Amino acid sequence: MLNKSQITQRVLELLPPENCIDFDHACHSWWMDFRPQGGMRLTQAGFDVLTTVGEFETHCFAIPPAVPGLHLITLNRKLDCPYFIKLGKKPQLCVFGSKQAMMLAMYGDLEKWLKFLNRT
Repeated sequence: MLNKSQITQRVLELLPPENCIDFDHACHSWWMDFRPQGGMRLTQAGFDVLTTVGEFETHCFAIPPAVPGLHLITLNRKLDCPYFIKLGKKPQLCVFGSKQAMMLAMYGDLEKWLKFLNRT
C-alpha cells in the first residue's frame, strides 16, 4: 500500500490543472494527521478528492452512531489504507483498501474486526 505522501502526489497528478493545489496544502487539507506516524484518516476534503479522481475503490460500511475513542485509536494505528468516517444519522466507515474492506465484510461487525486488528 502507498503511504500518505505517495497517495497525495498521485492524486495531485490526476487532478485537472485548474483544480490542482500545491503538495503542502493538499497534505494539510486532505489528511486528519499528516505526520509520518499519524494514521490514514481523511478529512471531508480528502474523501471528496479521492472519490472524485476515480483511481481508488471505496467500500463503505454502517457503523454504530457513537464510535468509542479506543476504536478511533485502533483505526488510526492499524489501518494501512486511507479511510473516512461519515458522521450523521447513518454513520459509515469508508475504506479505500479492498483487503481491509473484505476483512471487515467477513467479520460483519466493526467491534469484532477492531479486536482482530488489535491482536495483529
